Amino acid sequence: MPRVRAAHNRPGSTRLHPTDARAYWMASKIPSDQFLLYCFASESGDLDSEVARLHERSSRIEVLSRRISDVACGLDYPRWTEAGPRSDAISVHRKTSTWSECLDAIAASFARQVDPRVSVWHLHLYPNIVDAPGGTALVAVLQLSHAAADGTLAARAARDLFGTHPLPPACVQVKPRAAFESASTIVAAATLPLRLAQMVRGGVRARRDALSLGRGTDSGDIPPPAHSRAPTDLDVPPTGRTSVRTIVLPKTELQSGGTTVTTFVLTAVSVALQRLLGDGPDLAAEVTVARDERADARNNFGNVGVGLFPAEPDIRTRSQLVAADLAARRARANHPLSRAARASQDDVEAHVPAFLAEWGVAQFDPTAAPPMVTGNTVVSSVSRGAADLTLGGGRVRFTAGFPALSPAMSLTHGVHGIGDTVTIGITSNSAAVPDPDLYEALLRDALDKVRTALT
Repeated sequence: MPRVRAAHNRPGSTRLHPTDARAYWMASKIPSDQFLLYCFASESGDLDSEVARLHERSSRIEVLSRRISDVACGLDYPRWTEAGPRSDAISVHRKTSTWSECLDAIAASFARQVDPRVSVWHLHLYPNIVDAPGGTALVAVLQLSHAAADGTLAARAARDLFGTHPLPPACVQVKPRAAFESASTIVAAATLPLRLAQMVRGGVRARRDALSLGRGTDSGDIPPPAHSRAPTDLDVPPTGRTSVRTIVLPKTELQSGGTTVTTFVLTAVSVALQRLLGDGPDLAAEVTVARDERADARNNFGNVGVGLFPAEPDIRTRSQLVAADLAARRARANHPLSRAARASQDDVEAHVPAFLAEWGVAQFDPTAAPPMVTGNTVVSSVSRGAADLTLGGGRVRFTAGFPALSPAMSLTHGVHGIGDTVTIGITSNSAAVPDPDLYEALLRDALDKVRTALT
């Protein structure tokens, strides 16, 4: 699991990085809000005071105190601007009382994405969940626009929200003057020819770096990219009912035989999918890999395809193959030639006019079925730090996350740890997984089989 990175200090009004702008525009086609679940050992009797405290802390958290403002005529990328306090940013769901009802409510909320032009976040509180793992609990779910943060930055925001450590003073709400906005738009329009020239010049460099990466791959100095796989019954649009499930375990139960948590879970997912789909398909998972931070970018990650090797009957050997493939993907992603290629591509994208970039996103057809896929499911793994968060007078028990579904994938897995506990969050749609309880049982059984094989 990658570490939680430090917070960023950004000015009150800044241009969205092209990567974040694409996430903002793409959200209208593929819902991508993050849902960060934190379960606290508390019956939350005096919840009103807790809500007031959360509102006050949120005003001091940079990620939660911003909203997106569009620029007229697409002449420049949208901007991050100060967001005023909102009394409706926190919802308390008092009618939900059981763990299954809580999970159903979370899944239903996927259909209600935040509008980052108003607020990038919304907090859902479920008090007195009587049968949550570990006993009666207060469950908090931070819903956050993906344009505002990737998994590690989102975890940092949640840590600031639910922590007790002091935070910097709240930002002074300063509304940008209309004259300033107009001047910025005029400057963006006036510099368009220069930016086009820089884009072309950067394209030459990007082509050169891509060729260097290709030569390094051909020579064997860099591991090759993962090969694509054929779609399976999982790689379909989520047209049915979406469900979420959780498996909460001590971290030690996911580290047998010296494997990492990510490799252990990938191996178990391989076993579970083989049971679900039957023998035959060559399976892979899209695994989220953290990348070097880029100036002003809030999303610094990439997805790589990692083979699951279902044809290998020996689970220990299969785990070793998975670990080796994951290591090769990370080695390629972190190689200097790969970093140079990404940096030059980022430079090109930074000079692409906003209206062209937005037009490009608009051409994406979410209904088109891809002939091949990078992975048949997703496994996203993030550490959320020490178990020192509190809410409602109780300490955090566990945390979970639910990677979004996409038009070509109706089953995803989130692996999230806090303290000595790891939770596997399963998001599925009935179009691919008609019985989510059956798949949860298959994955639990697979985890036991992997543990036994590696012990």
